[in-house]
Amino acid sequence: MLKFSFGFFVTILCLLLLQNEEVKAQDTRNFFSVTGGYSLPVGELAKEKLNDPLAGLAGSGYFGQVNYDHRIARWLGVRISGSLNQNTTNSDPIIDKANSYVQATGKTYSWDSNVSKWKLGAAMIGPAIYLNMNRVQIEAHVQGGIVRASTPSVLLTGQELNASGQVVEGSQTINVSLNHATVKPIGFAAGASLRLPLFGALFFHLSGDVIGAKAEVKDLAIKAKFGTIEVNDRINESRFIGVVNIGAGLGIAF
Repeated sequence: MLKFSFGFFVTILCLLLLQNEEVKAQDTRNFFSVTGGYSLPVGELAKEKLNDPLAGLAGSGYFGQVNYDHRIARWLGVRISGSLNQNTTNSDPIIDKANSYVQATGKTYSWDSNVSKWKLGAAMIGPAIYLNMNRVQIEAHVQGGIVRASTPSVLLTGQELNASGQVVEGSQTINVSLNHATVKPIGFAAGASLRLPLFGALFFHLSGDVIGAKAEVKDLAIKAKFGTIEVNDRINESRFIGVVNIGAGLGIAF
């Protein structure tokens, strides 16, 4: 009988503690978190297309993000986010374009490439909803704001090859370049996170976000120079650019 009473007492105490923690979680109004992880490009800079020198330029990379949530009701709040992506650049589409320039000569060239990374930053705000399961919380959001994207610069140096695949000594080099451009369109974001308590106000969270925008690219130029001959192709068009970010981080609830 004593053993049963003691076990019953422990069970009731645990239930009360869990209920108390759940009430605390539901009463918490603010969340601040930092996140980092893997970034994958989406949109027209990520997909390879024939005869499109910009398609396929963007590669994978990494991102960092800062978030602040203010909950105005048990299940509803406002979320402010700032993020920065830095992704690799694939020079193959520009190499294909360079090969099209020299095709008429009937010669073969090897290309050395020097590329910069392409960057995408975003400042977003929008509504968030929350689902509490004891101390575990699921958060989902949609946001709008400003996106700042920097297209990469690419510089190719081409050298003529002989039939054996060796560089022809004394041959003239060809320089092909893609200039850098920055755009600042209005964009959107959507995502979700899973928050797991650690101790006190500290929590660990997993997150996934999609950030995108329709950007108008103006006066983006691909230039090829061979001696005194220069070819200049200009690109003026709108393209959808974006990233998918998957990461983890730490936060504080207060």
